Amino acid sequence: MTITIDTTRCIGCGMCAYAAPQVFRVVGKYSTVISQPEGRRDPKVSNAENGCPVNAISVTR
Repeated sequence: MTITIDTTRCIGCGMCAYAAPQVFRVVGKYSTVISQPEGRRDPKVSNAENGCPVNAISVTR
């Protein structure tokens, strides 16, 4: 699984960091991926992706 964040869309609201703090962190004005989960899809990452208000998170398998 590879997680990316489109910083042209990200508004730094922190929802992703709240949903999956082991994967996301807000640094400055944007969210960043601090670790790429290995193995199968993490439901917390799915919650962050689905809950992003500007659809800035992309998860590929």
